[in-house]
Amino acid sequence: MGAGGVVTAGTQPIGIDLGTTYSVVATVDAEGRPTVLRNDLDEETVPSVVHFESASCVLVGSAANNATAVAPDHTVALIKRQMGTDRLLEFSGVEYTPESISSLILRALVQGVANARGYRPPPPGVPVPAVVTVPAYFGIREREATQQACLLAGIDVLELVSEPVAAAIHYGLSDSPGQGLALVYDLGGGTFDATLLEIGAQISVLATDGDAELGGADWDERLVAHLMDRFEEVAGSQDDPTDDPSFLPTLRQMAERLKRDLSRVTSRQVPIRQAGRTVTVTVTRTEFEAMTRDLVETTLAAVRRLLQHAGRVPAEVRHVLMVGGSSRMPMVSAALVAEFGWQPRLYDPDLAVAKGAALRAHHLRPPVSAAGGPGIRAVQSRAATASVVARGLGLLIEDSNDPTANRTFVQHVIHQNERLPIVGRQAELATILPGQGRMKIAVYEQAGSVSSPEAEHNRPALEGELSGLPDRLPAGSRIVVSLSLGLDGRLEVTATEPRSGVTLRLEAFVEGVIDAEARRQAAGRLNSITVRQ
Repeated sequence: MGAGGVVTAGTQPIGIDLGTTYSVVATVDAEGRPTVLRNDLDEETVPSVVHFESASCVLVGSAANNATAVAPDHTVALIKRQMGTDRLLEFSGVEYTPESISSLILRALVQGVANARGYRPPPPGVPVPAVVTVPAYFGIREREATQQACLLAGIDVLELVSEPVAAAIHYGLSDSPGQGLALVYDLGGGTFDATLLEIGAQISVLATDGDAELGGADWDERLVAHLMDRFEEVAGSQDDPTDDPSFLPTLRQMAERLKRDLSRVTSRQVPIRQAGRTVTVTVTRTEFEAMTRDLVETTLAAVRRLLQHAGRVPAEVRHVLMVGGSSRMPMVSAALVAEFGWQPRLYDPDLAVAKGAALRAHHLRPPVSAAGGPGIRAVQSRAATASVVARGLGLLIEDSNDPTANRTFVQHVIHQNERLPIVGRQAELATILPGQGRMKIAVYEQAGSVSSPEAEHNRPALEGELSGLPDRLPAGSRIVVSLSLGLDGRLEVTATEPRSGVTLRLEAFVEGVIDAEARRQAAGRLNSITVRQ
């Protein structure tokens, strides 16, 4: 055993909360208690920031965050908001996908805890087994991108578990069957989720809602705008302070600290310096709450939708768990009390998700001691074996009634918050032309919080071409499409022409958004980069 009582031989799994603004790594000690693994800087939470010093060296974490003020054009933050998109970012003449940048963060997290007290990493070249958390509102594309980032970082993903489920495990609800309904309000640095769980013989996700582009960073931006206005008002406008490339990054760091301070005190003075000018701005908690009231209301609207989707009323919710560092803001719990009459529980909001992931990881793969037996007591915490669809899925349809022949829409076949798994959900398409030899099959995923048939309100998830259709097939011939969605996030699609039996099979799974060869090449490029904290 190591100094901290954790197994020092065998494979030791970890839990990773890959956050939008901060990330955390945790494991389980010999007594079955989750514990956060600190990095070499003695940090429990690591900023999810990457700074590109060169094409061969990057900084991750606090050092990268500090470099933002000096070289903002070489620094990337909030990359989690880009997961699942096709966005490319260029640094030192090299293009990076969001999952590539996330993989650098993951590498830094794993390397950073290699020397943590009581933790022994696997031998060199052996993947690190881990449960990695994702927002409940992440759809197929975001989950695939997260899985890809883990593969590129050399992590053996035991499971992608939703953050609210991990939080419920940490809060101990998974060990107490019959706890009724629990709502997890997760306001992190860059994303917001509200999830309704039923704690029975298992943790069942009943419904989820949220906003992938709402989080503490948006509260920071309101403070940035306020501080900027006050600075210009007092200092005058002879120079534009934003001409100084370090001004805004520095102001954002000040705003984040101010936000944290205003959760503990009712007012704070902030000295702002630029080009020899100094202005001291006093901000009160009341002012801060007034300028961000609409952001809180956005989260409440998501909670209302959530309850409506689940067919529940606030009085039925027995537990309200606050997760995410931004849930510390007093305005958040006050709004939940005023709106719903709940008494939220706030405990370890920054660390709860990672600790729950660690418990789940040890449940899936308990470590082995040097003697060959279990290295820790069996962890009984359960993860959700019943979940729901995070975002609706449907088929892209060409509108045959449109005289311009240009309109397309999405016919949803699998709907948001339906219980998983879903097997063989069918829909029908039709050929347009006589003798049409092929047909494009495109599955789209709901992009927003509310389902819409408009194509621009959805995004591609999976597509292929059904070819080899019979030459004499008349126009309007049926094509039967079947969609299945498993608990593990696997989407399977088949399209069949019934008369001939010609069939197309498609599959999207969290094996990654690029093929194995492309992943190998990307991993080679990324492994040549030195990652430092």
